Amino acid sequence: MTDHPLKKAMNKLETAGRLIQWAVELSEFDVQYQPRNAIKAQALADFIAEFTPSYEDLDEKEDSKRWVVHVDGSSTLHTGGIGVVLQSPEGDKLKYKVRLQYQTTNNEVEYEVLLKGLELAKSVEANSVLVLGDSKLVIGQVNGMCEAKEDRMKKYLKKVLRLVKKFREANFVQILREENMEVNTLAKEASANEAMDKFDEIRYMPSINLLEMLQIEGEKNWMTPIVSYLRDGRLPEGKDEARKLRVRSARYILMDKVLYKRGFLQPYLRCLAPDEANYVLREVYEGACGNHSGARSLVHKVIRAGYYWPTIQADAKAYVRVCDQCQRFSNIPRQPSEYLTPMMALWPFAQWGLDILGPFPTETRQMKF
Repeated sequence: MTDHPLKKAMNKLETAGRLIQWAVELSEFDVQYQPRNAIKAQALADFIAEFTPSYEDLDEKEDSKRWVVHVDGSSTLHTGGIGVVLQSPEGDKLKYKVRLQYQTTNNEVEYEVLLKGLELAKSVEANSVLVLGDSKLVIGQVNGMCEAKEDRMKKYLKKVLRLVKKFREANFVQILREENMEVNTLAKEASANEAMDKFDEIRYMPSINLLEMLQIEGEKNWMTPIVSYLRDGRLPEGKDEARKLRVRSARYILMDKVLYKRGFLQPYLRCLAPDEANYVLREVYEGACGNHSGARSLVHKVIRAGYYWPTIQADAKAYVRVCDQCQRFSNIPRQPSEYLTPMMALWPFAQWGLDILGPFPTETRQMKF
């Protein structure tokens, strides 16, 4: 519907240039041109233009919308399962279930499903979320009402709190199990012995074992001044300390908020905090593929795995020295208790002596010696 002479312009035989190109492009469609015979369409257009909210109003309205995330987990003897139901402000529901193909506890499963629910909410660009779960301990730890004492729970809690910062508003509410039956059914299905193709995702390792703890937001360690200099250009007050830090930071690079060490003949090595370094040493030394090797071999294995920290050699020696199994079952050394003292003067043994040997066997040409 238009009051412009488009029909005459498009069907004119003398058209040329860009107009003929448009005519060819539109010829494959059944386009009909009719005159606008009243101001009703204009009134409708004016009404829409007047009462359509602006982009700022749309943003405020979008921020006020809240996504509801129902989470629940289930753990068995050897496996676990998590279920997430994501409900949009319009009432649409998205179901997601994950099978945990490793042994885990109930609290760890609840944290895993909480992390997965927040990740799914962030993937749909939700700014405000309401997380509903039936775990009193996990919800209490996230809200600050309970204290996380175990190391694994502390790592899970740090990761959840770091993920919560990406939302404008996030609330965690505990509900009864009867009110959470939909995700409870999904979690039980994920932890049951069913075919692998029935799950949306299969996970073989916990989330906290992937060493994804950000080094910048953690506690202060040997990486803190280097990261501060590479990220913000911050230097110590002392002139000598500032010069040493600039020289030292030249061997490192910051990529995606993670610190790596440069190398001439090796790839970038990820720098680890002390707690992460202890975990890597333990896994490489006595993990699934560990063989209780020596300190030097342990250092080479850690570097080949792609990790680095300044005291890696001293930590490896100390860790190998206090290994209980190696002290109990290693071979007994037969070396003397003291170092050997070499004799530098050889004159007591440098004496000439004569002896008689022979007769030798007959050589060629009947020669005898």
